[in-house]
Amino acid sequence: MKVEMLTAKLKVLTKEFEIIHKLPLIQVFQVVGKRSEQDGYGELRRDVEENGFINPIVVIDNTYDNYNLAIRRVTKRFVRSYINEVRTYLCMYGNQRIDIALDLRIFHLNAILAPNVEWAHAIQLKLDAKPLIPTHLHQTDYTKRNL
Repeated sequence: MKVEMLTAKLKVLTKEFEIIHKLPLIQVFQVVGKRSEQDGYGELRRDVEENGFINPIVVIDNTYDNYNLAIRRVTKRFVRSYINEVRTYLCMYGNQRIDIALDLRIFHLNAILAPNVEWAHAIQLKLDAKPLIPTHLHQTDYTKRNL
């Protein structure tokens, strides 16, 4: 997946990311806990049960510095204490999906490994992006319009 990111100096960076298929969730530290208590959990779970997991989770290396960056905007009561014993990756985006997977006894998910928090955010923006022009308009032949 090709992702673009704008730097603080307004330079556009482009990077290609591969999907890691079936990443074992035992390798992923979830920064955010108690996801089932948060808004949107039930709706997301129903969607996953009907449609499966559509987007990969986004992970970064599990370091203490990355952990501190990841928890900056998380409500304190949902933040899990840092661990780095056996968890190679830290989940930046997809903590709710991991909880749902584990509840459904699914132990592997597709993931994208980002080199840092900034790229993780850019990847998530790309995954969340909606087309600016509705799909049906892409097929319209404007040259046949009655003017």
